[in-house]
Amino acid sequence: MNTERIVKLTPQAIQELLDSRAQPDEPAPPRGRRRADRWAFPGTVEVWLPDECYGERHILATLHNLSQHGLALRTRRPIPTDTRISLAIHEPYLSCYGHGVVRHCTRAANSYLVGVEFMFYPEEEEDEDQF
Repeated sequence: MNTERIVKLTPQAIQELLDSRAQPDEPAPPRGRRRADRWAFPGTVEVWLPDECYGERHILATLHNLSQHGLALRTRRPIPTDTRISLAIHEPYLSCYGHGVVRHCTRAANSYLVGVEFMFYPEEEEDEDQF
């Protein structure tokens, strides 16, 4: 992996990722009931699942969109709602790693659309939590 920086998933790191793809005159998509705008953000996200999910601990998923509070990704298998996951988003200049919780999982044509809410930890808790 050729990445300039690897950092914890923080609101600042997410903003840096969003800013890297922002188009100056691009309007934000409709927010609906969401707390923050979400932006199309194609890419790859690594996901680490708990043991109770199929016994498959590590998967690669397609990143669909990104916001300050979460992301949507596409997978071949469903991930149950309320599952805590570890994840990593990789871009050439920045990789972010952290945790999230699955808020919804919807069947699509050939995949599942999974909504994940980020879980940001204070420094002392992050150090105790293994990735």
